[in-house]
Amino acid sequence: MNGIGTNFGWGFAPGTFGELLQGEIDGIPFLVTLPIFWGTRATFTASPTDRVRVWPPFRKKAALAVERALAAWNAPPGGELVIQSTLPVGKGMASSTADMVAAVRAAAGYYGVEVRPGELARWAASVEPSDGIMYPFISAFNPMTGQLVERLGPVPRALVLGAMGFGRVSTVLHHRKRAPYTLSQQARLKAALDLVRRGLATNDVTVLAQAGLISAEVQYERTGDTALAALVKAARRVGVGVIVGHSGTVRGWLVPRHTPGKELKRLEDQLKALHLGTCYRLEVGLVPRSTLSGQGPCAPLTGAPPLLGVEGGESQRQEVTHRQAVGEASDEPEHRGHEAETPQKGTRP
Repeated sequence: MNGIGTNFGWGFAPGTFGELLQGEIDGIPFLVTLPIFWGTRATFTASPTDRVRVWPPFRKKAALAVERALAAWNAPPGGELVIQSTLPVGKGMASSTADMVAAVRAAAGYYGVEVRPGELARWAASVEPSDGIMYPFISAFNPMTGQLVERLGPVPRALVLGAMGFGRVSTVLHHRKRAPYTLSQQARLKAALDLVRRGLATNDVTVLAQAGLISAEVQYERTGDTALAALVKAARRVGVGVIVGHSGTVRGWLVPRHTPGKELKRLEDQLKALHLGTCYRLEVGLVPRSTLSGQGPCAPLTGAPPLLGVEGGESQRQEVTHRQAVGEASDEPEHRGHEAETPQKGTRP
């Protein structure tokens, strides 16, 4: 292990644009996370203190997750943690989970510890309900326990045409106030999960988007959110599926990566007409495994793929705070030397 004040570790974790599905089936809470290239970058170095100090100070959840990891590794309890993120807070983009996962990866990089996605999931869920962004594939994930419910398939090549929405939502309060799902709603979510399995097996983003539409309709029934109702109605009118933040404000449409530019512009104009906040194109995908965690000089903070803002009809480049490469998602475990984790028996919805 490194000594105190020697070098530093760094880590990265992707965010999401809402959830492809979220709900409950047979009494088991679950969500299906769709990772994007926006994310969180963390750096960590040890310090001769009895706790982890974090900057910015309000990223306390990341510091708490690192402290729990350090205790599990029997490492010194002190450290300096710095968080950089392109993910807005309280929007349903997994900002807190990305902070925690990136932070623990940074500490793991510093100390040379191999950490499994399942360990990251449990530490994150012990702090607050979380997303499955630590897994290098699309998963059904229990946000309350951090348990992998089902490994569904590789991350598809897709685009989200998304609006950020207004205000913020507390993940903790959302889950605390969550009402039980009716049997009818659970049956529809089960059918939607079957669509996800089929869409991933056939690499058909339109099928995935239809699954998202079902989940959004169930969410509207439960919340009466008029903005969500307008999005669903518009999606049916223009012929696309949706993806939304079930515990956030983001709303959007999910389309294949190869959708022609003229069609994207048409869909963007339809989305802007709903007045759901700032709009962007976001690419679905994962960064290479080698850029998730390390020690020493950080990967460059430039070279990110363009993320196209469409508010006002103009495209603009935005740089993401981590080197990112567009490519096929990896199904391999996060670190060499470990077998891929498998869901526990009897937990599949």
